[in-house]
Amino acid sequence: MSGRALRIGYVLVRPPGLTETFVPAEIRAVRAAGATVEVFVAAPDGGGGAELRRAAARLLRHPAGLPADLRLLGLPSRAGWPALTRGLAASAAAAALAGEISRFDPDVLHAHFVNLPTSIALLVGRRLGRPVTATAHAADFLLAPDPAALGRRLTRLRHLFVVSAATAGQLADRGVPMSRVPHRIVRAAVDAMLLDDPPAGPVVPAAAPGAPTRIVTVARLIAKKGVDTAVAAVARLVDAGHPVRYDVYGDGPLRAGLRRQVVAAGLADVVTLHGAVPHPVATAALDGADVAVLPCRPAPDGDLDGIPVFLMEAASQGVPVVSTAVSGIPELVGPGSGWLVPPDDPAALATAIQAVVADPVTARRRARALLARLRSEFAPAVQADRLLSVWRGLAATPPPRPIAPSGGGHP
Repeated sequence: MSGRALRIGYVLVRPPGLTETFVPAEIRAVRAAGATVEVFVAAPDGGGGAELRRAAARLLRHPAGLPADLRLLGLPSRAGWPALTRGLAASAAAAALAGEISRFDPDVLHAHFVNLPTSIALLVGRRLGRPVTATAHAADFLLAPDPAALGRRLTRLRHLFVVSAATAGQLADRGVPMSRVPHRIVRAAVDAMLLDDPPAGPVVPAAAPGAPTRIVTVARLIAKKGVDTAVAAVARLVDAGHPVRYDVYGDGPLRAGLRRQVVAAGLADVVTLHGAVPHPVATAALDGADVAVLPCRPAPDGDLDGIPVFLMEAASQGVPVVSTAVSGIPELVGPGSGWLVPPDDPAALATAIQAVVADPVTARRRARALLARLRSEFAPAVQADRLLSVWRGLAATPPPRPIAPSGGGHP
């Protein structure tokens, strides 16, 4: 790599969604730090994956290299059909992308999420003899159906990045031998533009007498976000005579149930479920907000948040934050930089929201502390430096030998 910029190939299954803004934010920061980045997407059509299905069909016609791919992914010889299907998808995607990635000639391959994207990157790395790294978040491993295969897969990485110390502990709890997996913390980055254009001053509760407290949540409407707890807290505030307006931005499978909860509580004039909106609209929703609320909790299926980007975006706009002491959230929001309450506790959540409104001096001080924490630990440039320090070391070491093409299904 002497005389040229470090070349990083990002391997994605599909283009980043509305809840994955940290991926393009990170890529922009890595490019700004001087690296050359190319993004390779296995299913560019998004959810349909037509190209991926065509690649799988080609692979089934020429399956010579499939057993070696499955072994590399840590799948046992008697893996069940769902595991074999996932292995086939990874092998097919690697076969489809390897030629294009080879022409880019990356020094390192990187994937976000340690399920299918990491499997694809590992297989391409094996074909091309390139080191592979990945970032673990939360659902990507907490919901993994085969923890043993997950552990075997992660030990094949040259380096693993985790978004929080809590993430490393959760991986260990899932049986991943973290002592054998080189790893370090790299945060899911907030959009740098939000930090480049900070608010004139942290937002404080509205001073006008009788003005409603404006509460904002931006989240996918799924169990782990705890939006139903927030609606129940708002109902308590309204019953206690506090004027409140609650705006929820996001969509998901629980939207209909939340709508029924809102109507049943008599909050139709108080709570607005805006549905999915473009990211700039969601960010603009924080303008003028008094409190950002996200009462995360463990979902019934074991899913957890890492450190929600919404909390970072609220911090970047100086909005006081109320959340829960779940997963990695306390690594962003501490006692002096926000309010943390137990999950599934509407009474505690309502009390914390009221505390923000009742004491604007403390709200201002904590919002400033959270903004300072965001800038020092979660800024994209900080994450890019951490990534590049590892990638430069990997690029400087002799790469593993690439495998020879085998069968008609591998480039």
